[in-house]
Amino acid sequence: MKKILILLFTIATISSCSNDDDSSTTQIIGEWKLMEAKFYGLEGGDSSEGSIDYSDQNIIYDFQANGTLTVAGGENAGYPNGTYEYFFGEDHLIGTDGPETLIVKVNESKWAYDLTNEKMTLGNSYVDGPDLVFERK
Repeated sequence: MKKILILLFTIATISSCSNDDDSSTTQIIGEWKLMEAKFYGLEGGDSSEGSIDYSDQNIIYDFQANGTLTVAGGENAGYPNGTYEYFFGEDHLIGTDGPETLIVKVNESKWAYDLTNEKMTLGNSYVDGPDLVFERK
């Protein structure tokens, strides 16, 4: 009887585990509305911050499961309207040293990825570019 209970417990434990890679790769898929672009350093002016508010516009970044990103809705600090290839996963932001982090690579540009409080940030400020802030549509 004890062996059966141990076997059932083991099966339940194994079946309740999920693959974190699967959930992390799907967290970007879908339509995201661009809310704001934040600028730091050179693009933000003389060591001050700057930003562009896009919340009243309908600029949509649609990350599809097949690795295609479609941008629609107008001019913005990220990408013009069009279709792009993207990669979402762990990689080095710069070079090959140091730890890998979650990134979004659109064509050849790498963006640091963060999802906090239902807002996605694609950051390029590590190379004096903008940080794009999105909300899921």
